[in-house]
Parts: sequence; structure tokens; C-alpha cells
Amino acid sequence: MQTWPDSFPRIPDEEWVQSPVGELALKYDTVEDHGWYRNLDRTIQDLAGFLKPGSILLDYSGGTGILAGRLLEEVAERNFGVLIVDSSPKFLRLAVEKLGRHQRMGFRLIRYLKEQKRLQLLQECLDPVMQERGVDAIVSTNAIHLYYDLQETLTSWRKALKNDGRVFIQSGNIGMPYTPAGAWIIDETVDAIHKAAMEIVAEDETYAAYRPTLSDSQRMEGHDALRRKFFLPVRPIDHYLERIEAAGFTVREVTHLPIEAHVDQWYEFLSAYHEGVLGWVGGSRRVEGNDPAPADVEQRLTLIRAAMERIFESRSSFQALWTYIAADPK
Repeated sequence: MQTWPDSFPRIPDEEWVQSPVGELALKYDTVEDHGWYRNLDRTIQDLAGFLKPGSILLDYSGGTGILAGRLLEEVAERNFGVLIVDSSPKFLRLAVEKLGRHQRMGFRLIRYLKEQKRLQLLQECLDPVMQERGVDAIVSTNAIHLYYDLQETLTSWRKALKNDGRVFIQSGNIGMPYTPAGAWIIDETVDAIHKAAMEIVAEDETYAAYRPTLSDSQRMEGHDALRRKFFLPVRPIDHYLERIEAAGFTVREVTHLPIEAHVDQWYEFLSAYHEGVLGWVGGSRRVEGNDPAPADVEQRLTLIRAAMERIFESRSSFQALWTYIAADPK
């Protein structure tokens, strides 16, 4: 059974496809080995139950192809296509490197429109032949909490999706009215680390040099704003459900599952974004206009580790709460 429409190039002839694979993308791709990436298990199970031979799944914000690669392995016997659409040419380039040889894979870049100060919608980056065909399912994993133009994005999904299609959304950064004791919304740990680090600096003479910064409200406000750029504030689940419904979908199911996250692996991830976590330790070019000294960066990383030990009470893992949403077109 044919999957891709005639005249649809799986890999477009564009400049980003020919660029070298970047170190940042390679480093990010290692999160696949982290324990909390078992959050994909439920999504893969749901997709395996829905996709049919000849279906096309659009993996929105599919990044380096972690979900797509696992899905192809788990459902190797069924001939469906996966079209990764992402706004990062570096991540998408690595996805092509990893999965481009598979005839079941396609790739499209969402470009940033500078004059309009926004990303392209699906209808602006998909080939007309794909728009005419429509896709059978759309999946978004670990990403929807990052979308600035959420309503417009969801509406573009509805236009691209067939009437008998389905949307699968999941994220570990969706707020809920009640979080079970001991469980975390994973990005909320960043604010907790920040607060614990301030306590440690106030208590421990080792970090006395950073105390004046804590008393400088203007600088601290700048770093608070920077942290919110790296790790967006967690929005409540109703924020998402209301916009999903407004975009022309009916919410079919909402599920919350605890996913074990290892503290060491979460530290490894956060250490790559240390400027956004504890940029006030040593300063940041984005706030003060100067880069921190290497010794300050080392202290920053040490403080992140110490703060994590405090908030997780020296446990080796914690429960991160993931939310799964399935929706059908109205």
C-alpha cells in the first residue's frame, strides 16, 4: 500500500539538510537514555493501536526523531509513514541522519517568519499535495507547554487532520489542581532548585560572595525573567483543554501517569541549561552583560546539585507526573 502521495519528497532539497550534524542536537538526543523518557511508552502504545497500514502520522515538534525511531521499532511490521515537523533545523538535521534511510520517514522544517515574529503554521510548511491528502494522526510529545501561539497551532492541526483522525498530546509540564504527595510537575523542580539554592547561599559561607546578588532586586528580577524563558511557567490543564476544544476537537481522554525520573539524569539535563537555572550565581551576559568566570560556573553546578539533594531529600529518583490527552475532530 502506498503511503506518501505522488510527487511528495520525503526529504526536501533544502539547505538545512546538507548542513553538518550539530553538537547541541547530539547532546540533546542523549535524553532518550534517561529514565523519564519512558513517558513515551504510553504514547507509543496509543499510536500502535490507532495507526493503520497506509496511515501518515505527523510528529509535531518531533525534534531529533526519538519518538519516531522507537515507533518504527515497536511497530516494524505495519507500513505507515511518520512525518517529523520541527522548528529546529539542527534537531531535524540529526533526525534525517538517524532515520532518513527509512522509506517510512518524511521531514519538514517549520521556519521562523522574522517580519511577522512567528513560526509558520502547518499550512505554510506542508506541501500542497500533503495538505490535500490530510494526515491521519498528529502527535506532540514533551512540547506543547512550549508553544507560544497555542491556539493558532492547534487550529492549524485541525485543518491538517482528516475528519476520522486523532490527536495525541503528552507533556510532563501541565499543571493540575491536585498533585499527589511526593510527585512533581517536572519543570516546577527548577523553581524549587532556585529557592533551595538561595537558602544554601544564605547559610553556607562557601557561597558568601553571591549574597550581594540576592539583595539586588533588579538583578534578581532579571534572572527570574531569564529562568522563565528557559523554563516556561507551568500552565493549568484547563488552559490546554479549553484551547483544544476551541480549535475544533473533542477531548476523548485525559490520563495522568507517574514516571520515575532519576535525579542524576535530571541534573545532567539541567546542567546543560545552568544559565537558566541559577544564572544569578556568577551572572549572565543576558542580564549583566558579561559572561561568568569558569569558577563561577563550577560553583553554579555545585549549587544545583546541592539544591537538588535538598529538595529531593537525597533520594536517587522522584516521581514526575505526565499528562496524556487524546482528542478527535468534532
